[in-house]
Amino acid sequence: MTLRVFIAIDLPETLRAEIGRLQASLKKLGADVRWVRPEGVHLTLKFLGEVEEKTVEALAGSVESVCAVHPPPTLALAGTGVFPDQRRPRVVWVGLEGDLAPLTELQQAIDRAAEAFGFEPEKRAFNPHLTLGRVRSGRGQQDLLAALDRLRPEPLSFTAVEVRLIRSDLKPSGAVYTPLRVFPLGGGLAATQHP
Repeated sequence: MTLRVFIAIDLPETLRAEIGRLQASLKKLGADVRWVRPEGVHLTLKFLGEVEEKTVEALAGSVESVCAVHPPPTLALAGTGVFPDQRRPRVVWVGLEGDLAPLTELQQAIDRAAEAFGFEPEKRAFNPHLTLGRVRSGRGQQDLLAALDRLRPEPLSFTAVEVRLIRSDLKPSGAVYTPLRVFPLGGGLAATQHP
């Protein structure tokens, strides 16, 4: 059996509430964007895709070891923008600031751990962000880009104390995320297993 999985840092409710506020102000513009539900927003460290269940278990042990030696980074919301660029916006995001060097080291170590199990290493430089939505067409695009230039998220911060291995089930109503394993950062308690 295969599972669709990724490795990510979950967000506290205060950040989710701010993400909801940012999205609400952008939704009023009527741009053709599929907005991510605030409870589904997370900081992705590695998307793995379809993975055999036995590989997931083996990889989890390796990721647990990586997380145990990396300290918890403190991060804050900072700025908004689009990928890949303003001429062809596809993804609307809110950025992060704070302990980005330790966060990048953690992401690279997870990438190397996954590579040992046959996963392609990430070719693009790690650009920590939270996806707010995905642009579907050019409708309302100029208004959206102008609003993003003015939009300033509250600089809410949090310390990421754990990394999660998350299962993603695609449904007509959107993706449903289920944490499979939780790995404490910086030598915390042993990983907890979720049913």
